[in-house]
Amino acid sequence: MNIEIFEIIKKEYCKQLAEWFDDIKFAGIAVSGQEVDKSAKISQILVIPDVAEEIKTKHKQIDYKTDISLSETDDLSSKRQAELIREQRQLVQLENQTERKFSAKHLLSKTDSRKLVLLGAPGSGKTTLMNYFAVMLAQKKSEKLGLKAGTDLLPILVKIRDLARQENSSILEYVNQFTQRNLLVKQLPPNFFEYWLENGKALILLDGLDEVADSVKRYEVVRQIEDFLGQFSQNLAIITSRPAGYRRDFFHTDDFPHYQLQSFDDAKIEEFINRWYDSRIVDSIEAQRRKDSLKKALYANDRIKLLARNPLLLTIITLIHRYEAILPKERYKLYEKAVETLLTSWDSNKEVSNHLIFKYLSLYDLRRLLESLAYWIHTQGNTGDKEGGTLIDRDELISQLSRHIETLKQIGTAHAQEEAQRFVKFIRERTGLLNEQGQDCYAFVHKTFQEYLCTQEIIYQRDNEDDFGIVLKHIKDHLHDSHWREVLLLLISQQKPKPTAKAIRAVLNQHSEYDQWLHRDLFFAGNCLAENPKDLKVADNQLAEEILQDLVKLEISDSSQVSSKIRFQVFQTLCSLNETAFETQALQFLKEREKKINQVRFQQYRAALGEKEAAIPGLIKLLEDQEFSVRSRAADALGKIGSEAAIPGLIKLLEHQEFSVRSRAADALGKIGKKTPSLVTSLTQWIKERQDSKYVGNGINLLWDLVYG
Repeated sequence: MNIEIFEIIKKEYCKQLAEWFDDIKFAGIAVSGQEVDKSAKISQILVIPDVAEEIKTKHKQIDYKTDISLSETDDLSSKRQAELIREQRQLVQLENQTERKFSAKHLLSKTDSRKLVLLGAPGSGKTTLMNYFAVMLAQKKSEKLGLKAGTDLLPILVKIRDLARQENSSILEYVNQFTQRNLLVKQLPPNFFEYWLENGKALILLDGLDEVADSVKRYEVVRQIEDFLGQFSQNLAIITSRPAGYRRDFFHTDDFPHYQLQSFDDAKIEEFINRWYDSRIVDSIEAQRRKDSLKKALYANDRIKLLARNPLLLTIITLIHRYEAILPKERYKLYEKAVETLLTSWDSNKEVSNHLIFKYLSLYDLRRLLESLAYWIHTQGNTGDKEGGTLIDRDELISQLSRHIETLKQIGTAHAQEEAQRFVKFIRERTGLLNEQGQDCYAFVHKTFQEYLCTQEIIYQRDNEDDFGIVLKHIKDHLHDSHWREVLLLLISQQKPKPTAKAIRAVLNQHSEYDQWLHRDLFFAGNCLAENPKDLKVADNQLAEEILQDLVKLEISDSSQVSSKIRFQVFQTLCSLNETAFETQALQFLKEREKKINQVRFQQYRAALGEKEAAIPGLIKLLEDQEFSVRSRAADALGKIGSEAAIPGLIKLLEHQEFSVRSRAADALGKIGKKTPSLVTSLTQWIKERQDSKYVGNGINLLWDLVYG
């Protein structure tokens, strides 16, 4: 055995591997007919998500009866489908029971075990993370993974789906074939990979266990992996899978700690946006303008921001923003663009349009099928999962598709079923709107798309029957059902002005149970205004005024029946009118009753409804109020506003004679600092000018938190 040859080949292998993975692009996705540029490498835009360690099975205490009612699934057409919904609810409970959290890039250094399982939702970044590990080790940057500097491990990546397709092929045979097929490496010497594995000098990355479709085959692959890892037990190994369909008896937690990839938080969303535009826009001023525009659009809408917590969907949102210059203010228009993007990615190699996969279906037909499916799936009940689409059993999916295809294409049942099976095979091999999410389970990549496409089916039914009563029936049947909330809001926002007014009137006249105390009809009508329906005042001049006046009456009411939760909902509803056609009118009604509104709250309304800069001086003044509660709320409000205009006044208060004022000013600056990098510059200047002040320590403490916190 010539060790020197092995070292030379290893160096070449690592060089080729790093280049191959670092060159992975967003190829195949197009926005508005333009192919996405291929200039940025993974290393330029990659943001590493966090992971959370799962509580071990023997320690889990799950009440499977919680929020799971059999009566909700009594009318389902499939017992299996009912079981899937129950399982998905249980999965949501399990995912919320985790222990410590940390950056996924330190996954290898934070565990005592040499083998682990990494679970993550579709689009959460599992494969990208595996590529990152491979590249860092190939480039001898082990310290970036939390490992000791100089740690020299050979990265070996196995795509489990490809492995499973190679009948009677061992993992070592697959690795050799992958290397010769994809990397420009000279002829590998015999036993090249065995050498590093036998000496415990490899990182084994086994990616995508869930992508093995056949359940029997999946168990065979699990046993194959166990045997392989047992044979080379001194090496580090990571196995990835989607949670849905992953069985806990695949790899027991005593031997394989399980970790969950976490969604992006605010900081990671911002980091992704910054990296994205820094890698694509040469002009730094223009890059910053784009960043600010996108961040503002995300922070203005909680539902879109929730979508952005998924790295794949954040990528799509950012693509839309880049090529459209702005994000559409109407949510449904953004969702429409996202749907087009994902459908286009399905059609990237023209297999659909050239009928190499389907005999009867076109890309337009796929859209109609997805709308019909989304509506049917949504009617199956609430899973409790705010982000994941409802799971649907494979056989049930084929059954539903067959019926729709038979009607849509006017073909026989047998041909429709064959086409449905081709559809399922197609989506199993693509990343798109509808994905395989586990063993014989499918779902929309995010619940938002399920909801949006569900509304499109209702609109199709309305247009096809020329019957607006279909829309009104859905409002009557599902108003205040949390599972249907987003569907109804999107549905109403897409109507023309007069039907929109009619629908909102139907909401106000619903006379829901307990509404004399809870005011849910009014709040939902206010939420409809927040969707910014066009020309509503032209269709019904009094409608918006009535809603706004009733909300303001609740705001100023001194009745004991207006509870704290009702007041909170009033505040949320009115503030949600930011940048809508109703913003100015809402603020005017509030100004007319200013004396009856809490001082801090009134300034918060001004900040939310178009007068942010004008509200800041008033809030800064309230930091010196005699009442501690007023000072506290004013500081919190300034921190949430996060405006640079507040910085000078707040820094000045760091020298206030009262400790509580200084403390609240520091708290507000700390919150602003997370969004405003210029604060460090202003604070540093203040410290230089106040070096002899007895309060300079307040500024230094704050600077420490901003720099190292």
